Amino acid sequence: MKIAVVGLGGTGSAALRFLAQAGHQAIGYEQFHIGHENGSSHGESRIIRYTYPDLLFTQMMADSYALWFDLEKEAGEELFVKCGGLYFGDKDDPEIAKTEQALIDTNLPYERLTAEQTREKYPAFHLRSNEVAIYQKDSGFLRASRCVQANIRLAKKHGAIVHENTKILEVLTKDNQTFVRSSLGEEEFDRVIVTAGPWMGTLMKHLNLPLRPTRQQITYLNINNHPEYFQPNGIFPVWIDSTENLYGFPSDGQITGVKLAYHHPGELITDLDAERAPVDENYIEEIRAYARKRFPNLDSQVTYSQTCVYTNTQNGDFIIDRVSNESNAFLVSGCSGHGFKFTILLGKIISMMSTDDHGYKRDLTRFKISSF
Repeated sequence: MKIAVVGLGGTGSAALRFLAQAGHQAIGYEQFHIGHENGSSHGESRIIRYTYPDLLFTQMMADSYALWFDLEKEAGEELFVKCGGLYFGDKDDPEIAKTEQALIDTNLPYERLTAEQTREKYPAFHLRSNEVAIYQKDSGFLRASRCVQANIRLAKKHGAIVHENTKILEVLTKDNQTFVRSSLGEEEFDRVIVTAGPWMGTLMKHLNLPLRPTRQQITYLNINNHPEYFQPNGIFPVWIDSTENLYGFPSDGQITGVKLAYHHPGELITDLDAERAPVDENYIEEIRAYARKRFPNLDSQVTYSQTCVYTNTQNGDFIIDRVSNESNAFLVSGCSGHGFKFTILLGKIISMMSTDDHGYKRDLTRFKISSF
């Protein structure tokens, strides 16, 4: 089949690679350069974890891990840094209980730690006496930009064509034929996959997809003392504070300091083409205040900061679907700030759906457009 992939971030780059590997005529379109920083699939680190308060997501992560390992092996470079992960919060936080139950239901090994035990094993972390932590050894972080670049490089190796810096004007179906109209002109395809991230609402406007693109902020704080406490060698896991809704990483070896951020959706982006403001000073102060109580070995110096985009659905579920029963267009969106770890699986699933391969074993009904 001749198949277009529109948008070559995490999911699109993976879909293009899988299609090309399967022998299809795969053609990718990206409005910016590959690895750009305007969307959600760039940077040095994205958390990968099994620890979800949602059983289906935990199960899907088992499928994702296997595909990430395959990509890393084929690419011949480090894409996944395994350093373990802590999921912590108030001992009565229902998300902690749900996450622990999901690990039990999927027979995944984990440790439940008190605040004192957490401090003994991971000395940079200061949990309060009313908090508990779940440690899962398979967590870590993905080097996001490298993952996208690896997918594209290997897709090309398998025969894919990539059009960078090519604006897509429309995906349209007429007389039972599907076309991509871009700055290069109009071209017909057997199938079209749209993985355009925050631009999905504009490109597929007629669908009224329930997507809200929001401006997100991340910061790196300098390490004041005991740098050995913050290394990705098992002494400083990736972490999520379930109760206060923050997350962070060990030293990633590329940017000085350690990365921390709030997970909650930021302000709504109404113009995706407008220049984004730098990280807000009041946000930086909130991060500093949190770090003072949680990680006293950090100091207040910001070594790096950046904004990015979440493309959110109301409940954090993804959208994975055929546009309609008659259409030859397919889409994936709504990664909602937690989707990068799934992108390789989402790319696999949508490449299968678009080629009439119904072999994926999990029930994805809740991700249909009609479910929102």
